[in-house]
Amino acid sequence: MKNLKKLLLVLLPVLTLSLVFSCSNDDDDYDDGDQNKKNMKFTVTVDGAEEQDYVSFIFVGADQNNSNTVWKINGVTQNNETAISLGENDFIGGAKTYVIESTTPLRLATTSMQCLNPGADNPSFKVSFKAEVNGKVVTNDENFTVTSTSDYTHKYDY
Repeated sequence: MKNLKKLLLVLLPVLTLSLVFSCSNDDDDYDDGDQNKKNMKFTVTVDGAEEQDYVSFIFVGADQNNSNTVWKINGVTQNNETAISLGENDFIGGAKTYVIESTTPLRLATTSMQCLNPGADNPSFKVSFKAEVNGKVVTNDENFTVTSTSDYTHKYDY
C-alpha cells in the first residue's frame, strides 16, 4: 500500500503535466501580464517527523524552452532536473525547511504532497507549505498538524 502511494505520487505530476501540455486553458488564476512566465518559490517545513512517518513533496516544472534545469533548493541549482522529490529522510531530526525556487520563469509547475502519520510512536508532526508565484503568496498552509486521523495530502497546479 505504501509503495502504491509513492508510485501514484510520482506518476501523478507527470500525467498532470502531460494533460496540461495537451490542453489549452483560457482562464488563468494569475493576472500577471504574461501567464507563461511565472517565477515560482515554494517553502516547505516539517517539524517532528520520525522514521515511521510518511512524508513526500514533489515539484515538477517546465519553462518556455523545455530546459532540463529549472529548480534550485536552498539556493543550490539542481542541474539537469525538472522534478524535485523530498521524502521523510530529508525531514527527520527536528524542524527542517527547504526553499525550492525556479531558476528561470516557468510556464507551469505542479506540486504533489502527502504526509501521513501511522500514530505508532509519534502522535503528530507539523507541516507548513507556502507557494509564491511572481512574488505573490497563492497558497499558505501553516503548521498543519498531521496525526493518525488527519493527513496532509494535496496537489496544486500553478
